[in-house]
Amino acid sequence: MFRYRLFTLLKTACQVQRRITVPKIRNYTPVTLGLLTTAYCNDKQKELEVMWDADSLEHDFLIRQATTINVNAATQLLTVTLVAIQDTSERLREALTREICLVKQALEWGEDGTPPHHWDQLVAVRGSLCDLRHNLHTLFSYMDYAEKLATVAAEISYLSGNIVASDAICERIDHACSVNVAGRATCRNS
Repeated sequence: MFRYRLFTLLKTACQVQRRITVPKIRNYTPVTLGLLTTAYCNDKQKELEVMWDADSLEHDFLIRQATTINVNAATQLLTVTLVAIQDTSERLREALTREICLVKQALEWGEDGTPPHHWDQLVAVRGSLCDLRHNLHTLFSYMDYAEKLATVAAEISYLSGNIVASDAICERIDHACSVNVAGRATCRNS
């Protein structure tokens, strides 16, 4: 109804002579454009309300949503465990480098020429090495369980039809396995 009145107003404004038309259009244009866009937005809002239906939340959808949450949690667990392994491996490398330097200095100075605090530093570094190795082995066991959990999450996601999430977690598992193998090789070499 409003649209018809607007169109008739514009039609009559255009029928008037050119000199009169331009001022009339300038008077009505800002108001009419605002009303047109408001009417258009209200129509779109009604379409969106109709699209969502409470009956569309079926069990399959809820299972896919739950598997997505499970995949996110498994990915987070893999990431945190990998970061912990990499951090501990880096600290282990630094401690090994420190131990090598201390041993070289002790060999250069000889057993009698090495100061007592040097031996104390060497003992402290070896103690931290032992702790870091133990922590790294514990993190490797965590990683084994995290990989199993992520594999189960990938399988459940695939079975529920959430193939994208399943593929994403599988790629993450492959990356975690490659980093885990490299970290274990570092641990064995130390």
